[in-house]
Order: sequence, then C-alpha cells, then structure tokens
Amino acid sequence: MAEPQEVQDRREQILEAAVAVFAERGYQRATVKEIAARAGIAPGTIYLYFRNKRELLLALAETLIRRAAEALLAPGDDLDVRSRLALILQDRLQFVRENQGLLRALATEIWTDRELAARFFGQVILPVIGAGSVYTQERVARGELRPFQAEVVLPAVVGGILLISILRLMAPDSPAAALSEEEVVEELVRLYLHGLCSHPEEEWDAR
Repeated sequence: MAEPQEVQDRREQILEAAVAVFAERGYQRATVKEIAARAGIAPGTIYLYFRNKRELLLALAETLIRRAAEALLAPGDDLDVRSRLALILQDRLQFVRENQGLLRALATEIWTDRELAARFFGQVILPVIGAGSVYTQERVARGELRPFQAEVVLPAVVGGILLISILRLMAPDSPAAALSEEEVVEELVRLYLHGLCSHPEEEWDAR
C-alpha cells in the first residue's frame, strides 16, 4: 500500500535535512535536534517517521543507493548493454562526487558497527545485486551477454565501482583521481564487457 503523499513529502524533507547534517557534522556528532532544525520541524516529529538516527541513516542509503540503482536497472527501454552500463557508471560516480560527506559518515559507521553493516548489506547492497541479476539475465536470454555466475560477477562489478570511487574520493593524488569521469567510465565499460583480452571487441562483435 502506497504511503499518502503528505507522508512521503515529510519523509523526504527529513531525509534531505539529514543528508546535510550528517555531511557537515558526521553521523556520531549529528543530533536529531539539529536535523529537525534544518528541516524546520519539531524534534519529536522525526520520531513519527524514523525510530532513531540509525534508521535515518539506513533510509538515506536505501533512497540514495538502492532505489537509484534499481531505477537505473529497470526494464522497459531500448538502451543496449554498453549504453546502459555507461549510464549507471556515470550516475554512480556523480553520486559519489556530490555526496562525499554523507558517504564518509556512512562508511565510518558501517566499518565500526557490525549490526548496521549487516543491515546495510542486507537492505541496500543485496537488493542492488538482485536487481542487477534480473537485468543481466534478461540480456543473457536475448543473447546480448554470455551466461555467467551472477553471484560472483555482480558483486565484483559493484565492488569495482565502489573501490574506484573511494580512491578518487579519499586519495586525490592517486592516478585514478587524475582521470576524468568520462575516462573512468569508458575504461570500466571496456573491462566489464570485454575483459583484458588483446582483441576482445572483435571477439564480441563476432558472436
């Protein structure tokens, strides 16, 4: 059952405020009172929508990571695999660039809080991999991709995107950070679709 529009709007208002406060203050130092002040509501109002600060952080991750990724992988368009993959990579690199403070706060908490980490991977990362599996298996059925073990390949793809994003974010002097986003996207697309074979594109086109 869909939430009433008023409830959705209020949740989004609170989440937008939480993004800003977590990015500025960090998760541990941020308070519900500060988030409420940024949203222009009473602190008690937040508890009508989220049980605590942890639920707020998870809701942000679900909205900004899981739902965005699932939307990018939704069926019903005519984009080929290369174009769809490039679009996903561009979107996620932009997301990292625009949400550095929030991602630092999220990474710190996941690293130190085992319960939060378990919920993050269960509620956010695994559904993203699941959506990717549905999309890619459809493309396998069409003959656009070779059959592969999704439980191995898709976590590797997600992990690659995360690691290159972290390097560009946390190590600004690294070679990865010196590349443009367009160069990163193109190289990752070639890697994911053709591997490191010396003549992968000819082999791909011959299929």
